Formats: sequence, structure tokens, C-alpha cells
Amino acid sequence: IKKYITIGLVAISVLSCTDMEDLNVNPNAPTADNPATEALLASCMRKAFHEDRFEFWRGVVLHGERFAGHLEGGYKGCWWAPGDSYSYNEGWTAAAWDSYNSSSFTNGFGGSLFANVGLVLDYIEANPETSMAKEFKGIAITVRAFQFLKITDAFGDMPYSQHGDINIPSPEFDTQKELYDGLEAELKLVVEEYLKDDVTIATMNSFDIVYGGDVASWRKFANSLRLRMALRRSNVEPNAAQTILSNVVNYPLFEGNEDNLVVQRTTSTIDLQNQYYGFFKTWPGAIEEEDPNDPEKTVKLVFTWDGISMNWGPGAGAFIPAYEIIETMKGSPLYASDVIAGGSATEDINAVSGIYDPRIDKFFMAPRGEASNPHKGRPARANYFLDENDTIRTIASHDVEGDVLNYSWMHPSIWYDNGTWNPVSMDYTEVCLAMAEAVQRNLVTSDKSAQEWLIEGLNASCEHWGAETGSFLSDVEAKFAAATDEEKVAIITTERWISSYTVQHEAYSVLRRTRQPEYCYLDRTATINGIWKNADGTSERKDVEIYAQGSTNFALPQRMRVPESEVSVNANVPEASKDMVNKVWWANY
Repeated sequence: IKKYITIGLVAISVLSCTDMEDLNVNPNAPTADNPATEALLASCMRKAFHEDRFEFWRGVVLHGERFAGHLEGGYKGCWWAPGDSYSYNEGWTAAAWDSYNSSSFTNGFGGSLFANVGLVLDYIEANPETSMAKEFKGIAITVRAFQFLKITDAFGDMPYSQHGDINIPSPEFDTQKELYDGLEAELKLVVEEYLKDDVTIATMNSFDIVYGGDVASWRKFANSLRLRMALRRSNVEPNAAQTILSNVVNYPLFEGNEDNLVVQRTTSTIDLQNQYYGFFKTWPGAIEEEDPNDPEKTVKLVFTWDGISMNWGPGAGAFIPAYEIIETMKGSPLYASDVIAGGSATEDINAVSGIYDPRIDKFFMAPRGEASNPHKGRPARANYFLDENDTIRTIASHDVEGDVLNYSWMHPSIWYDNGTWNPVSMDYTEVCLAMAEAVQRNLVTSDKSAQEWLIEGLNASCEHWGAETGSFLSDVEAKFAAATDEEKVAIITTERWISSYTVQHEAYSVLRRTRQPEYCYLDRTATINGIWKNADGTSERKDVEIYAQGSTNFALPQRMRVPESEVSVNANVPEASKDMVNKVWWANY
């Protein structure tokens, strides 16, 4: 893996520093005449489906997962305060933007993925007789489309038609609708022409880190990506979504977990390593607490969960589960009054209230690794609470509420040494639940009902995560059968949000488009009244806002804003792209 990824990445640095004539001297160097197609595509897959550490940490988790209500920080000793991520940060935002969009020589004509795809497509255009030319083209376009979709869903409008052109240092921004139209047209050609033959690219066997060169699997993924995109646009352009979906269902979609787009990790720290591991083990040290037999001593703690024994825990750079996903999966009643001033304290807004989701024990480890302890999450952006003495306290300063040991953790298979978790970019569950929503909303016809698609998707998710279904599926069936049409859509979309755990971009997009779970979408303007201790030692009773305001005035961030480093050099950046509060094109208005 290290070898072929290195070859692909070397293509960029070589092309940016050396004339083509010089390159042709070395028969092993990637050139326009000898692009090392397989190696270049391998590097593209790695970039698209297994982000680099800082890109993953600062772009995906700090923003996508926190905005989605899946993970949080803010416990005692954690680097990430309640308002972090929700307030614009140039460094974190630029880390994501630059890796995708740079058009400089240094960063490779729009990032290494786009540069390498460009080399492959240019070579095939010049050499159409190349063996498996159209299949190589189809895979390259599919990977590029996936990456473009991921970026535009995070940032909104972005360079597309002029993207990566070194002769255009300040590219124009295409609208998000133009990107979606362009990507749909490309993927339709991929499904109908480039990947239509059921063949295997033998030379890709050791390079294709996803499907081993199996063209039928790539075709299913490309078509399933069209399904994802059609649901995105369905609220703002329902007729266009229906037209696309009527075409999508004529071609193969994912048919089971064996089709999931999964990247098998390696244990090496420089190849396809565990992406969460890198920042969970940022200065954690051993976990110790007071020895119950001798208050002057400490004892080292070891936790065990699902057969994994841990002698260290989340470090200062790590995250813990958000209250929002924990309570939703527990089937707890959720009330708007807990989040928004004047919200109802009696109307339960958890669409799956009363249903305990067994995947919770595969997503998370209960506090201290003891199954008898109820799962607990950290409320997104929550800064203050009332303690037992009616005193307003910061959560991070409290011995109980700020102690990471008293919260659930991500399941150790995801972040611990040699964990078994592998990154998934799209799975069969998503396809089933997308079809369930499309059928329920009469966007497409199917031989399966919305309920059948829903249950099949949840069963596939439980199978993928190794969770015993118990009464879960029958509980969902019963609630769904008794629900109104509007409630059925809310159940489906809430399950889509839950099932997107660790697929960060998808979870955040589902939330913004569907407003489900509603609890996550509400403006966080709730206040508490209690005793406030001033810096001079005096006290007073006052109202305090529970949640950090962030850059969006307590509202859910609607996008990552384009960083100032781009704004300062490109006058084409749209005004809407300069503020995290502005909704993207397909968001639920």
C-alpha cells in the first residue's frame, strides 16, 4: 500500500518541478505518456475515502461530527471548549479547504486527488485504445465526483468548471446547483456507459483499495452516489429529484453489506492507519484516580469493553459522544425547552422516542466500561449548568460533569490500539434508508414499501456493527406503522442520521436537509437562573445562556465558511460563502 500511494503522490511533485522531456528519460516516472494509471487511482482513493490526519481532525471531526451532534469535547482538560468549532477558526477551516481546492504548484493543481484524476483522464483521452480505458475513466470520474460532493456539501458554492487550472489563480465559483447538475450528468454517463460491462480490471487487483478492480461494484457505488445526491436536492427541486430517481432505480444500487465502500486499514502509522487513533492518543497518559484505600495514592485504571482492555483513555485532543445521539438512541424523550428559550417542555420531539437502539453498545462504551452504567453524552455547546447548590458552574470545572470518566466513550474498536473499525464512505444501510425516504415521499416507486426498506436497512446496520437486534426491529416497525406520514418521514430520516455515525459528512448533511433530529436543529438559546459568583468574590442571582453562541448566534452552523486565506486572494468568493450561518442550496428552507 505504501508503495503505490507513494508512486501516485510522487506524480504531483515530479510534474510540478520537471519538464516533460526530462520525465521521459525515466521509464518508471509517471508522465503524460506513462501515467502509472493504477498507482494514480490508488492515491486518489486514499485521499477520497481515507482523509489525512489533520484534514480528518480539523475538517471532518471538529466541524462535521460536532455540527451533526455525534461527538463533542469540552470536558475537563479537553482542548476543545464548548464554543470551539461553532466559532470560525481560520486554521481549522483552511486545513480542510486547502487540501481540496489549492491551485498552486505546491499543493498540486487543486490537491493531489484532482491532479491525479486529471492525469489519468488526459492520458485516456490521448490514448483511447488503452486496455480498459473506459473503465479507468469511469472509476476516476466517480472518485472525483465523490470528492467534489463532499466539499460542496461542506462549503456550498465552490470552483468547479475552473477548478485546478494553474493558469487561473483566482477561479470563479460555480453555484452548488451547477455542481450537482454537472456531477449528476457525469455519474449518469459512468453508470450507463463507462462501467456498464461486468468485468474486472486485473491490473487494479493490488491497487484498488476498495473493490479490487471489480467494475460492477464501482458501478453500484456510482449509482448509489446518484441516489444520495438526488435526495439532497429533493426538497428544493422535487421534480428534478423524481426524474433522476426514476433513472437511478433502473441500474444496480448497493445490494448488501458486501457492497459497502470500506477501506481496510493497516496497522502502520504511515499508511491507512486508524484516523481517530491519532488524536485520541494525543498526550493521554495512563488514567489514574484516587486510591479508595489510601487517599494519598492513585491507582491506574484499566477498562474492558467488548473484549478490548484499555490502559489509556481519550487524550486532550479527543472527543466523547454528544448527548444528542446518546439520548436519541436510548429512546429518551427530548424537549425543545432544554435547548431553546420558550420551547415546549411537554412535547417530545424525539422521532424514535421509546425505542432502545442496540447499536449504542457498538457505537459507544458505557462510562468506565461497565454495562450497568447508563450511557451519557456531553451536550453540544453546553457551557453552564446548575449544580446541587443552585450555583451556575461551567461543565468543565465540575468534578462530575467535567470528568471524562463519567461519560461514554467512542467504542474502543474505533480508536484504541489495533482497533477493528474501518472507514466507511457509503453503505447498504444508507441506500436502504434513502430508498425508504424516497418511497415514503412518493419520489419513486419500488417493489418494496418504505417500511420494508427501513427495516432492511436497520438490519444491515446491526449486522455491520455486530449488534444483536433483539426487539429493536419490531419496535421500529410498530412505531412506524402507527405513525402519520409526517412522523414516518421523521423516523426514517432520524434513523439515517443515527446510521451515519462515523460517516461525518453524510450525518451533517442529513441533519441540515431534513431537520431531523429536530432537537439538534433548534437554536440553542435556553437560559438558566442561578447564583453567579463574580471574580471579586461576590455573588448575585442572574440568568445565563447555557450554550455557547458561536459565530451563528446560537443557531446550527449551516456550512463551513470559505477561509480568509482564499477570500483575500480571490474576489470571486460569493458573499454567502463567507458566513457559517448561510444555508447551502439544498438545505431545508
